[in-house]
Amino acid sequence: AGDRFTLQRKKKFMGHQVAGYACDVACSPDGQFVVSGDGDGKVNFWDWRRHKMLQKYRGHDNGPSIGCVWHPTEPSTVLTCGWDGVIKMWQ
Repeated sequence: AGDRFTLQRKKKFMGHQVAGYACDVACSPDGQFVVSGDGDGKVNFWDWRRHKMLQKYRGHDNGPSIGCVWHPTEPSTVLTCGWDGVIKMWQ
């Protein structure tokens, strides 16, 4: 990778709690949004350009929302999974 990547210090997406969990982060196919799991079971959506949280949903019970992925051809669809053993689809 070498010099091709640089840290964007001004791009911070605040407001989610991970507390030792390796929660997934994903970008929308069009690059406009970021989604992240949360240690409290929440699913968080941000605007990529403004770094502003758009929505926070209660996604999963009894543990973290550990995984999230944007559907590759349906930009309005996100799938999440949690330690509760449930996979959820968000539209």
